[in-house]
Amino acid sequence: MSRTHPTPAASGNVVLQPATVRPDHFGRTHPDPRADPPTVDLDPSRLRTDEIPVVVPETRRIAAVAPESTPQDDLAGTDPRSTDPRSTDPHSTDPHSTDPDSEADTAAIPIVDARPGSGRAPTALLGAVGALIGWFVAARLLPVDVLGEAQPAVSALLLVGGLAPLAVLPLRGRRPGVLAWVGSLLTAPSAALVGLGGALVVPQLAAAATGPGPIPIPIPGWALVAVGCAGCGVVAVQDVLLGAAGRSGWAVGRGALFVVAQIGALVALCGFAGFAAHGVVLSWLGAIGVCLVAGLVLVPVLVRKAPAPGEGASGMPAAISLVGPAMLYHLVPIVVTVRFGPDTGATFFVAWQLFVVVDLAAAHTVHALSGAVAREPDRTTELVARARKRLLVVFLPVIALGVALAGPLLSAFGANYTDADDLLRLLLLGLAFRLVVTHELGVRQALGHGVGYDRLQLFSAVLVLVVAIALPHTTVGVTDLRLTAIGYIIVQVACAAAVLVIPAARRTDVEVRAP
Repeated sequence: MSRTHPTPAASGNVVLQPATVRPDHFGRTHPDPRADPPTVDLDPSRLRTDEIPVVVPETRRIAAVAPESTPQDDLAGTDPRSTDPRSTDPHSTDPHSTDPDSEADTAAIPIVDARPGSGRAPTALLGAVGALIGWFVAARLLPVDVLGEAQPAVSALLLVGGLAPLAVLPLRGRRPGVLAWVGSLLTAPSAALVGLGGALVVPQLAAAATGPGPIPIPIPGWALVAVGCAGCGVVAVQDVLLGAAGRSGWAVGRGALFVVAQIGALVALCGFAGFAAHGVVLSWLGAIGVCLVAGLVLVPVLVRKAPAPGEGASGMPAAISLVGPAMLYHLVPIVVTVRFGPDTGATFFVAWQLFVVVDLAAAHTVHALSGAVAREPDRTTELVARARKRLLVVFLPVIALGVALAGPLLSAFGANYTDADDLLRLLLLGLAFRLVVTHELGVRQALGHGVGYDRLQLFSAVLVLVVAIALPHTTVGVTDLRLTAIGYIIVQVACAAAVLVIPAARRTDVEVRAP
């Protein structure tokens, strides 16, 4: 079977030649389809046709609502609203996928951690309030010089505890269930070594941990300080792990247990047994031991099912953010007491502790801003302004009341502490400027500017510490320590001016970024 097709000849006549025949894949021959003439006329009837318009019913686009994420999802970085690739694929055929063109769709917005510091803020505030109550009881039971002898050792324990999470930061990608044991094994020896070095460098720390009393203590003071620092460091790491696993409520509950245990041991040792400064230190060591045992039993069970954190969602604090508060709250009173003696140091410390409580309360108020921005990122400017207004409306009257009642507040601790009334007034005045800095710290944290947040916090703490170290050693009382408070005011005014002048620090119309 063959076909022919016309071919033009040189003379112009048409010569019929056989068409090319190719076998198909079954071996059968068939005409070459390229030899067939193309079909030109699709409608031989020549009927008139009109294009029919496509009528689509108008429908209202409904934004897809993604399920809320759990604390474990946030910890692991597996937010169902952001990890499904179909949620942002415009060509997806999944009927449940989100519409990328919908203005109301917020499924792809990164989530800022609504638990700033992983629960560390309420725990720190509760610890400061409990410590203030404990020092009040100690001031009513012991003379001012005895209280001043015990204060550096206790502040050293808290300082090492505040810095202890640095030991587990290199392992922040591990599961909290693993860190519950590995973190304790890493933290305990490093914290004990730091405490031992501090006790050897500053003899006042070891002297306060032991001394003559109704019951002799065979353990040397430097060993007690090292053991106390190790226990306090492990407790601090456990609190961080509880917050990272979404169990910060247990950390707050254990903080309340610590306060009750410490005050009870203080009354028993100093009020009834007749211990002096080492009784205060032993009360703190006993409370640390109780919380440590409770943590070793409960924390591994509470965090064992927590997933490993994903990138940018570790739930662990940054290294630089740990140094600033620890230096400001604990290292400054140690420097003052060691340099100017226990009498002056105890009076300064009581006023400083009142200031710390108010400062932490203000910071805790601003911490709620991160959760609000995460829930409503389109209202960031409004939320920031509302947080600033709430902070000023609540704490400016508190500061004014504290300035007016500085004398009566200190007289409640004892008649020897009323000399620090002007010092407390100056510290509270500096705190009024620090409210601006505190608000800026909360804004930067809410917007995910972690580097700026930590740098500003550390800069403020270092400057205050420099003022305490550089103060001339010519005073014999707490009155001349007002220079430290004046230096603190200057530092806070400088920091407040910086955050108000720098335009980039006040931007609130940027995209919310994940921490």
